Amino acid sequence: MPMLAHFEELDPNGDRRRSPRRALKLGVSEGGESVTVHDLSLTGALIETSVPMLVGAIFEIDLPVAGKVEAEIVWNSGEYYGCQFGFPIAPSALSAALLQAEPRDPNAAPDPLAELRELSAEVERLAWKMDTALKRLTKK
Repeated sequence: MPMLAHFEELDPNGDRRRSPRRALKLGVSEGGESVTVHDLSLTGALIETSVPMLVGAIFEIDLPVAGKVEAEIVWNSGEYYGCQFGFPIAPSALSAALLQAEPRDPNAAPDPLAELRELSAEVERLAWKMDTALKRLTKK
């Protein structure tokens, strides 16, 4: 279920970095470059945009609950970019972000790719919970 978003250029004066910085904001705005978030998970996102970006480019994604999360472009194919978060986000942040997606048409035929994405996100969430529980067990 795609989400609309947009890139905003960040002010380079407050930062010592030489390359331009961008922030991805969920929701539509009148300014900035449009972005479609096709998939969002605990560890990254699949986005589509006409903004050219290089593998290795780093930008921020402003997520509900989580706030600003750093993401890195790890691959691209045309206008599609695979992004990996610096650290996994919390399941609550993922849920809050997914609530901003366009609602599904209840009369539409089931989309097998969407079902697989949802299952993948659920498996990631459960793996994250299991990993967290195992870390707590090994600390004792």
